[in-house]
Amino acid sequence: MIYFIVTTSIYNNCPLRRQQYIIGITKLKETVAKHLTDYKIILVENNGKRATFLDDLDCEVYYTNNNASIMEKGSKELKDVIDCTNHYKIPDDCMIVKMTGRYILADESEFILAIAKNSADCVIRYGPYFAPVDHKMKDCITGLIGMRCRFLKQIEFPGINEVVEWKWASVTYLIDDDKIHRVNQLGIHICPGNHNYFLV
Repeated sequence: MIYFIVTTSIYNNCPLRRQQYIIGITKLKETVAKHLTDYKIILVENNGKRATFLDDLDCEVYYTNNNASIMEKGSKELKDVIDCTNHYKIPDDCMIVKMTGRYILADESEFILAIAKNSADCVIRYGPYFAPVDHKMKDCITGLIGMRCRFLKQIEFPGINEVVEWKWASVTYLIDDDKIHRVNQLGIHICPGNHNYFLV
């Protein structure tokens, strides 16, 4: 089973964010249905249990209260993902795909094609989003990343002056190199911190 855990955070009733989530999640559902049969999509929202438009997107929705914590955004996302794996008792050997809900998959995503093979323990794009690399290093793009649950559970939360991307990448040093699929391009349009999308 491949679990897609899609992180969301709805606040201030923002119409732009609502539109981005609906487009991103709808595209994910369409793309995954073309390539996979044994999968589950879970939307995680971190502002507490209540009725939201996410309930109408025909996916499982899991609500946390993690946005109320003092952690930085990436750490809140990681906690959401880990809490979700624990809540659903996801087995260690299952593949977890973490995706930021506002992002939009490309029509032919190299990442999704690699995930569909289900032969790697990790599918990743190393380096920061503004300067990705084709070799293993202790930084990566976390807007779309896949990892076996047993490794995901070993990711440490970042300390002072650290970012969560470094922790995701660092845990891959526990994985055999031949079980890591390094994609040349993720095949997802991202918009970190703003409204302008670009392909990585």
